Amino acid sequence: MLLFLLIFTLVTSICWGEELTLPPLVVTASHFATPQTEIGREIEVITAEEIERLPVHSVNELLEYMGSVDVRTRGVAGIQTDFSLRGSNFEEVLILVDGMRVNDPQTGHHHGDIPVSLEEIERIEVIPGGASALYGHGGFGGVINIITKKKAKPGVSGQYAHGEYDYHIQKFGFKTPSWKDVQLRLNLERQLSNGYRPNTDFDHKLGNIWLNGKNWQFLAAAQDKKFGANGFYTTAYPWQWEHTQTQFYAGRAELPIISLSFKPAFFYRRHDDHFLLDRTRPDFYTNTHKTSLYGTQLPIIWQGKQIRVASGLDITREEIKSTRLDNHFRWHEGMFFSLNPHFAKLNANLDLRVDNYSGHLGTEISHNLAVAYRLTPDLKLRAATGRSFRIPSFTELYYWSPANQGNPDLKPEHAWHLEGGVDLFQPKWQTGATIFYRWGRDIIDWVNMGTYWQAQNLTRVNTSGATLNFTTWWHGHTLKLDYTYLNQTTHPAVETKYAGGYLKHKADLILISRWPWQINTSFVLSYQKRLGQTAYPLLDARVEKAIQHDHGQCHLFIEGKNLLDADYEDIAGVPMPGIWVWGGVKISL
Repeated sequence: MLLFLLIFTLVTSICWGEELTLPPLVVTASHFATPQTEIGREIEVITAEEIERLPVHSVNELLEYMGSVDVRTRGVAGIQTDFSLRGSNFEEVLILVDGMRVNDPQTGHHHGDIPVSLEEIERIEVIPGGASALYGHGGFGGVINIITKKKAKPGVSGQYAHGEYDYHIQKFGFKTPSWKDVQLRLNLERQLSNGYRPNTDFDHKLGNIWLNGKNWQFLAAAQDKKFGANGFYTTAYPWQWEHTQTQFYAGRAELPIISLSFKPAFFYRRHDDHFLLDRTRPDFYTNTHKTSLYGTQLPIIWQGKQIRVASGLDITREEIKSTRLDNHFRWHEGMFFSLNPHFAKLNANLDLRVDNYSGHLGTEISHNLAVAYRLTPDLKLRAATGRSFRIPSFTELYYWSPANQGNPDLKPEHAWHLEGGVDLFQPKWQTGATIFYRWGRDIIDWVNMGTYWQAQNLTRVNTSGATLNFTTWWHGHTLKLDYTYLNQTTHPAVETKYAGGYLKHKADLILISRWPWQINTSFVLSYQKRLGQTAYPLLDARVEKAIQHDHGQCHLFIEGKNLLDADYEDIAGVPMPGIWVWGGVKISL
């Protein structure tokens, strides 16, 4: 029935709705804001309008709908998520909020603790492929950049939903009118459930305060997650439990100086992690980790008639205080230079960067060259190449248990990447194709040493693949098709924890529709085939009815996940739930 409804929607929707004209997107795959039609790299963008209509309530869930991202979840509702781009492991993706890093230095398993409400996101940009020349270490497999809103319509909103497994969604938002170009915004959220199987209960809280001026912005955000972690780290202990807390403070400004633009920014991220191996016996085995990330960015941009130049300095400090990893810190200084010549048919970006780390990690040099050539006003050829790197996490360096041992002698891992592609832009549709290859060296993985696992720079991992995408808009509807193919070879052939398990095939169909009588629908159908697993389809959906009233709007909605009841695991030993349905109401004043 659901598949019939999806096909019926696709076939008949051309007869309904109003014509929709989308403006050209402006993206930041370099240090310069550039139209998507002139970017020399593959990039994927999802906008606020699409986010509002999809059946998601966290950033982690939303990223599952982006064709270039492999999202491997433990549990639901974004409780714990690993991200992969072009076959990278969960440590090798850089997460940014407005260009400021929010990666966790303890472990990539906490990269998904992103304390930003979906209500405040203007768009998300995903840049697959190496990005160290732009943002430093971590951008080994690519970058996920969350761009937040600068201003929003004033008002008050509230949302409540309830569904299976005693699932609750509670949201509150408040936005003041602008006063002398200054606006205050507040968002509070909570998601909780008894869980879909034993010890999968969770309680997820999130709060944001935004203060925006004409040329500046300040954010204070906090997130609190408590969850049963059945099988998250080992199947031997089904009653694992975890409590993470994240704080993020950031400020940035744009200051004109003669013909230059100075864009200083600062940020601070604090993450607390409390883990119990058995929640029924709290004193049996417990770990507590506290990490801090301090950073400042000092970029200067000059723009001429046919050339733009950017240069600047990044400084960060990472530290950890842990009952299992002991206490450590490291400093980092980075200098970058970018050159962007642009002509009638040619646009290029040359990025150079030098990063220096305290201790034995030393100095790294990264570079990237991306070129876009427009054969016609609508047809673009592009190519990019560069070198990227990643320094080891604190867990990889210092973790110790009888089963897992870190390695303080680890070196950074490196890769060369190469990609080429073509894009065609039309008023009502666009399409593109990309092929890519990555040569990875000194890759860090946990190697089976017989009686324990140890982190080592042992493996070489080469990754090849291709992507296809197609998007069309007609009469109030948006249809997106994405396909990604991956293949990896690993040398030497030793047993490691994280080599393999990638999505060899991923195909996504997203249909977002606006109907008469103020009815909106969205369907997301995904076909996924992991290496070593049987392929499975996933279908999510949302149906919404808007009701106008004198002071605002009321939205009634019903949403569902895995509506085809697929039996699958993103992480071995952590089965995901079957059909899960909930419904609710959102009121905006």
